[in-house]
Amino acid sequence: MSKIKTILGKLENLQAELSELAEEMQETYDNRSERWQESEKGEEYSDKIEAVSDAADSVGDAVDTLSDYAE
Repeated sequence: MSKIKTILGKLENLQAELSELAEEMQETYDNRSERWQESEKGEEYSDKIEAVSDAADSVGDAVDTLSDYAE
């Protein structure tokens, strides 16, 4: 079981890093002009933010699943 706890810790760190990255990216996006946000680059950047946020959520789901077995 200790190996699961080790992996769980790594996943929790990864989730935190991904969430922080998504927040930083969102702040960058929000600080750009509306014109940029509506441009192709802005839309691509928004898609990247969503992908990072989705990845954080997926890792969070894995953490929730493994948490039941780490005890």
